[in-house]
Amino acid sequence: MSSADDIRILIADDDRIIRDGLASLLNSQQGLQVVAKAANGVQVFDQLDLHRVDVALLDVDMPIVIGIEAARRINREHPEITIIILTAFEHEESLGMAIGAGVRGFLTKDIPAPELAELIRKAKAGQQVMSPRPTEIITAAYAQAQKDREQYADFITTVQALPDHLRPTFRLLLKAFANKTIARQTKLSEATVRSYVSDILARTGCATRGELAITAIKAGIRE
Repeated sequence: MSSADDIRILIADDDRIIRDGLASLLNSQQGLQVVAKAANGVQVFDQLDLHRVDVALLDVDMPIVIGIEAARRINREHPEITIIILTAFEHEESLGMAIGAGVRGFLTKDIPAPELAELIRKAKAGQQVMSPRPTEIITAAYAQAQKDREQYADFITTVQALPDHLRPTFRLLLKAFANKTIARQTKLSEATVRSYVSDILARTGCATRGELAITAIKAGIRE
């Protein structure tokens, strides 16, 4: 039996069997009530216009508007709603995008209903919730970032010590802009830009602009 204190849930998944099955499982859990279902990102917002929702469970691979884009819009238009991505986790790169979109949880679809229900409650209470695989990826990414920072410590130190007059050119080099574009944006002559680029490459020990950009990415520099 539902009550006014139940956590009200929207489920968005383009697979009707998964959508209906998940709704049935969650409705059997104490304190949870599925009040809306959507087959794509557009229907999500149609349902939000009709129902008060506390938690939105979004599949990543929805048609029309993908889960990450729907999450960004929900976070912008309905900041009171807790967003959880529920996915088969075929696209690991979606984890970082989801976190950037204001998602509170990232859970895989193989999670048992009682555990999912408990994680939904924790997310609604303000906790960040993750299934084991996303947690492993975050841990591995952190470890790799630390390893990269150690490996590219000299490069990082050199970049941090770049003179102020070289920094705008360096930032635009990382965006793969041509000298003409860099000159236009920095209001420098192309001859000066060529000189600055050569100076930056010499200081960092990079043979080409491409090597500079790749090394910066590996070192975690995103200027």
